[in-house]
Amino acid sequence: MTERDAARETGGPPPGRSWTVAALVLAGLGLAMFPLGGLVGVVCGAIGRSKGDRTLGVVAIVASIVSFFASFVVAAWVIG
Repeated sequence: MTERDAARETGGPPPGRSWTVAALVLAGLGLAMFPLGGLVGVVCGAIGRSKGDRTLGVVAIVASIVSFFASFVVAAWVIG
């Protein structure tokens, strides 16, 4: 029995949930002029998705991509 099957049977969170939460936190940091957070968030979201947290993993990936590009807009607004 895999970790994913055990989580499915007990009704607990998928094993990749910690990775997707980390990706969402990094996406939030990415908005605060930290573009690297958005890129690392994409990687963490992909790992979370591959470990079984499919829906939230995709949300984390999309949020991280948006955060990466939005951080440049925020930086231009703050600097300019």
